[in-house]
Parts: sequence; C-alpha cells; structure tokens
Amino acid sequence: MAISIGEIKYSPDPMVAGGKVKATFNITADAGVASVKLYTPDYRTLEAYDDGTHGDDVAGNGIFTLTSDVPYDADPGAYDVTLVITDKKGEVVRKTASVRIGR
Repeated sequence: MAISIGEIKYSPDPMVAGGKVKATFNITADAGVASVKLYTPDYRTLEAYDDGTHGDDVAGNGIFTLTSDVPYDADPGAYDVTLVITDKKGEVVRKTASVRIGR
C-alpha cells in the first residue's frame, strides 16, 4: 500500500477532561503525505503536522503531531476517532482508533 500508518500515541493516556493532549502518528507515503486529519466524536477536525511546529518536535521525520484541548465536559470512557491520511496523489487511507478519557 502506498500509505502506511505505524504507531499511534496519545499523551497523557488516558486523557483528562479539560486538559491538553498530544497525539503522534508515524506515517509514510510513497507519494508523500499531503494531510493528516483526525475526526473526533464531538465533530471536531484536527490536523497533524510534521513541520517542526504545532507541537511537532522534528520536521520531516514521518512523525505527525497534533496538540489539542480535551473538552472540559467529556465523560470518562473509550471513544473512537478516525484518522484520515491523504497523499500527494490524492490517495486516502482511513484508520479508526480508540482513545480513553479518565477521571
């Protein structure tokens, strides 16, 4: 496959309602990655970056990073999020992952 999704990490895990979360995604694409978006259960669309900014530690290393606030009213539990990666040729890969919010 032209797009490969490796390790997915969230910190902290579990997340804390009202806190911050940093998520990293190890992604490669033969044609190069055009975008990495995360769709949340509360209908937000978050974008991850591999540019050394936006909370990303090192530009161009294939590890895409996003930081976000966890909604203060999020109930504890497990939730599905959808990761959508688009390469520079327009190919799209989707992956569903589970995230946890603790007390």
